[in-house]
Amino acid sequence: MHTQPTITIEIAIPPSLFDKCREQPSLLLDLLTEQQIAQIKLFVFDNLEDKDGAPDVENLDISVFRYSEEERNGSFRLHFYINRRFCCSDTESSRQDYMDFHFSYLNETLNASATYFNWNLM
Repeated sequence: MHTQPTITIEIAIPPSLFDKCREQPSLLLDLLTEQQIAQIKLFVFDNLEDKDGAPDVENLDISVFRYSEEERNGSFRLHFYINRRFCCSDTESSRQDYMDFHFSYLNETLNASATYFNWNLM
């Protein structure tokens, strides 16, 4: 059985800011370090089967933020675009994709993990 690769990120976030992220999920992006954003982009790139057109992951956004106080866990969806530029034919392409992260929130730390499924079926 083939298991999907997983990415894990950890974000220190005080309760007051966590509550704001629940209302405005895109605020969570501001809490990611440049290294974490680069890690996410590399993770997606590494899991693309087709590397033609030098794919670049851009325009990250977060939505569908859910959290259960009782279980102290939740999920959010990270949207992004995979942009490609084919120099030989001077064409570009772009498609939107996403990853669903599942997280726990304990001791003012959000621990999130996700797998990426490449929807581009050949």
